[in-house]
Amino acid sequence: MELLQQTLRCGGKLSLYLLPCVLALLLIDRLTRVPRFVFRKLLHLVAFTCVTFMILVAESWQAASLTSCLVAVLVWPILALLERRSWYARLFVEKEPGEIKKSLLLLFFVIAAVTAVGWGLFDRRLDAVAAILMWGVGDAAAALVGVPFGRHKAPFADGKKSWEGTAAMAVSSFVCGLFVLGTPLRCLASSLIGAAAELLSPSEYDTVMVPTLVLLALLLL
Repeated sequence: MELLQQTLRCGGKLSLYLLPCVLALLLIDRLTRVPRFVFRKLLHLVAFTCVTFMILVAESWQAASLTSCLVAVLVWPILALLERRSWYARLFVEKEPGEIKKSLLLLFFVIAAVTAVGWGLFDRRLDAVAAILMWGVGDAAAALVGVPFGRHKAPFADGKKSWEGTAAMAVSSFVCGLFVLGTPLRCLASSLIGAAAELLSPSEYDTVMVPTLVLLALLLL
């Protein structure tokens, strides 16, 4: 019963954070002509910052992980209904049918796992928060820099990733890690590992590989 109450409180706080973010995104979509790849990364940033907020306000790692899993389960049928609408693919900048559903499901389950390991198993909540922020903000920075300015493609990546985007991810990840943890050398090493993982991982696997390796680096260093 106590865990259920903690989970409900955690979910309520998450909703209070998420609602104004969603409204802001809708206004941006309606009132601006921001490039679609930029809007897609704004969606990612909202998702990542909301889950880090969720972990910080949760009363236990079990409540945070359970809330993350419940969000995944609840959002799936909602998106399944909405994706029939003509505006859905444009709003969410969907690359292929069903991509957003699968991505969100995987995202929230990975968040639950990172929380369970970082906070639950090792009792290092801030390492879990840092790993998620370093991954999410770094991934957004890689696209925001790499897409318009990525002139030097990495020959051993998937043909789309660039050295400029990888450098942007490393720098932004380091800044996020330093902001959360305040340990420069540990954050520098972890950010470089995360950037290398993002560069070398196929796009369908980086959602698992990057946060896993960043968290592992933070825990070991």
